[in-house]
Amino acid sequence: MNTLFRLTLPLFASVATLAAPSLASAADVRVTFTNVSPAGGVGTSPLWVGFHNTSFDLFDAGSAASLGVERISEDGNTAPLTTLFAATTESGIQGTLAGGPAFPGAVRSMDFTGLDLAGNNRWFSYASMVVLSNDFFIGNDNAMEHDLSMLLNNGGLLSFYVGGNGDVWDAGTEVNDFANSLANGAFGIGGGQTMANQGADEHGVVRHVDANPYASFLSAALVPEGYDFAPLQFTSQAAIGRIDIQLLAPVPEPDTYAMLLGGLALIGAISRRSMKRRAA
Repeated sequence: MNTLFRLTLPLFASVATLAAPSLASAADVRVTFTNVSPAGGVGTSPLWVGFHNTSFDLFDAGSAASLGVERISEDGNTAPLTTLFAATTESGIQGTLAGGPAFPGAVRSMDFTGLDLAGNNRWFSYASMVVLSNDFFIGNDNAMEHDLSMLLNNGGLLSFYVGGNGDVWDAGTEVNDFANSLANGAFGIGGGQTMANQGADEHGVVRHVDANPYASFLSAALVPEGYDFAPLQFTSQAAIGRIDIQLLAPVPEPDTYAMLLGGLALIGAISRRSMKRRAA
């Protein structure tokens, strides 16, 4: 082993050791939602997502919904949920995917930076209103259902399907009634909500949507005769949407660049001195 290699090998190791914590301490991810419903199927309001350390629990089946869940499930309004998350999760990171309601085939995406995937932001929660409905929504009942630490070990991609197969929730906050349901016009049904929080209060609890989601809706006279509900039968479909969480390539922080540049400069100096000694 030559002298230059013996000198520079420990230096490379030292620089790598110092740089590694900086690179690993914060991660950037891209969250993408794709509505996979069939043509004519249900849409979803802009998806809210949160990264937390389990200090945040979106809802509990069989219990009354929080104001945050009520507003997102009735109106697609994420503001109260955003406030609730911030108040209960000091180290959490959250956001709402931009782009308006996502109807079949639509794709929505958003990047998040500075996540601690092994600690403060290890767990992932999401919520979105299902339209058309009065207070149907998709979201995870279990705060620890989606573990993002696996992104560090499985190639940097986590994908899962949401909704469908009986996994859509009724918030139990508003009576199911076509007279006040959201997005009727997009599906050729009369009536519909004309302002936020318009329907009658139900005072119920969060529960799974039954097998036929629209069979018990009131004001059925607003539905055109012979209306085909088949595309809207999400309870018999594999899913409403797919969520992809992708780990983006890490970008060294400024202090990491400084260490790397300093190390390289030192290596250059050592190399020059070694060459001068050999020339002498």
